[in-house]
Amino acid sequence: MLFEDVQYYNASKLLAEVSNLSACFDASLRGHNFRVSLVSLSIASKFSFSRDFLLNLLIASLFHDIGVLFFKEKEQVSLLKEENYRDNAIHLHAFIGYKLMKSFPFFRKAAVIIRDHHRTYSEFLSSPERFSFPAQIVFLADRVDVWINNHLEKGFSLLKSISSLKNKLERGRGTIFNPKLLDVLFQFYWDKEAFWFSIYSEEDYVKEAVLSWLERLDFSMSIEELLRIVNLFGFIIDFKSPFTATHSSGVAQTATHLASYFHFSQEELRKMKVAGFLHDIGKVFIPVEILEKPGRLTEEEYFLMKSHVFHTYRILQRFVKDEDIVKWASYHHEKLNGNGYPFKLKANQIPLGSRIMAVADMFTALTEERPYKRSMDSSEALKMLIQLSQTGELDQQVVSVLKENLKSIDRSRLVAQKRASELYSELKRTVLSFESPWNVD
Repeated sequence: MLFEDVQYYNASKLLAEVSNLSACFDASLRGHNFRVSLVSLSIASKFSFSRDFLLNLLIASLFHDIGVLFFKEKEQVSLLKEENYRDNAIHLHAFIGYKLMKSFPFFRKAAVIIRDHHRTYSEFLSSPERFSFPAQIVFLADRVDVWINNHLEKGFSLLKSISSLKNKLERGRGTIFNPKLLDVLFQFYWDKEAFWFSIYSEEDYVKEAVLSWLERLDFSMSIEELLRIVNLFGFIIDFKSPFTATHSSGVAQTATHLASYFHFSQEELRKMKVAGFLHDIGKVFIPVEILEKPGRLTEEEYFLMKSHVFHTYRILQRFVKDEDIVKWASYHHEKLNGNGYPFKLKANQIPLGSRIMAVADMFTALTEERPYKRSMDSSEALKMLIQLSQTGELDQQVVSVLKENLKSIDRSRLVAQKRASELYSELKRTVLSFESPWNVD
């Protein structure tokens, strides 16, 4: 079976890469999810929790701040570093993360933990049947890391940061923090230098420790689950801007549909869909003000925009072992005449899969509204693609296949983008209407 037989992906690394995307929004979050994961698992491992409990705790810890990717301003992230637990706004990113993750069956249990990870112990006691207990563990781990990192950023040593943290935690015992969880932290870890050194060392070391936990918990996914997490990856990328909210879904479907007319095998079609969902991963590094700029980009801005494809290439190399996926996703802005970017490849260096992706990407983009242009109907978009194929930018055969099957390909694209649009609209409504801290539907 695809992925299981050819082994061209690493499920654990894929999960880690997706979860770490929040750091692309704010550098201060870099490695935060990995450190929270290690603290959470260290505490939970001293109880007799099941493997399922620990795995969902780990997934929730990794993704607990994924909702910040839907923030427009970095100032909103600063709220997560404060101690005002009565400010309802602190729950917004948790609720967005919950809404996003619960739409995927594999993540539904973790989603509830994410939803409640800023609930205090008092809130949990007031309604234990309503709020998630493992979220209490993530909450404590999150506050530990936020406190220490805030102090490290202010120039305090790690030792002084740890010492001041203990007083803060004790003051919150029984109201803010679960006493039993504090007891475990203090009894088993507080005086062990190795515990702190293992968490506050090089990010790669911490990440490797998390990957080791995933292996220990026998983390794996079926092909259907893997495709869903790749789909999630695409949503996270696209939802950065309302103008690209359904783009990867449309590209993945269009590219896969086009590839079917070139007699790609079932395995190759699945790989094409994965590449389509991931082709714009690198856009998480591009500032939203550039993505949404209504006018023409400056030379400097356009140069920066071009970097998204290179970032896609580098990210995919970390967890995808199959060269086809990497090339099909990363070469979609290369041109047959050698004037594409970022690698300036010649026609003989661009595989068919990448040529298909380039057509799918441009066709989908032309049919979408952007700040700098109106959307085209499929016939208008096709005319533009035909012109580009005649000037040596796009593959003429691929464009010809699109022309011959325009109605069916466009129809399948619209269907694929509908689900992404519905999820994005739901998340947008969540942001606009979020008020009650007791709203857990």
